[in-house]
Amino acid sequence: MAQVRAKWLAFYSEHVEPVSKEIFSHVEKMIIGTLIVSAGAHVSSNEPAVVLFGYLRHGLVGRGVMLFGVILLLLNFVDGLYKLAKLNWHLAYQLLMTILYIALSVRLIQLILAFRGGE
Repeated sequence: MAQVRAKWLAFYSEHVEPVSKEIFSHVEKMIIGTLIVSAGAHVSSNEPAVVLFGYLRHGLVGRGVMLFGVILLLLNFVDGLYKLAKLNWHLAYQLLMTILYIALSVRLIQLILAFRGGE
């Protein structure tokens, strides 16, 4: 039994742990980017109660925040594509991962805006 456990722990530390850490890292960065985009969309669509320095238009600031969030999402996306390309996997799998990443990002933004609008 100890030998099976030792083999499992070795397999886990070599294969499962690095992949799960990488996936959670990318998901965390995606969530942060989508929260920033959603915050910018909220500020530009509504007149918030917070006055931003008194000089700036809320729509302009909101679009700037959205642009910053989109740039973060694109950087995370390019980083993920680079790491997928190094794995020497099939192109169809890489395209599938690309489509899933974009769809998940859009759905997260929609979900966050839906929760935000329910106040």
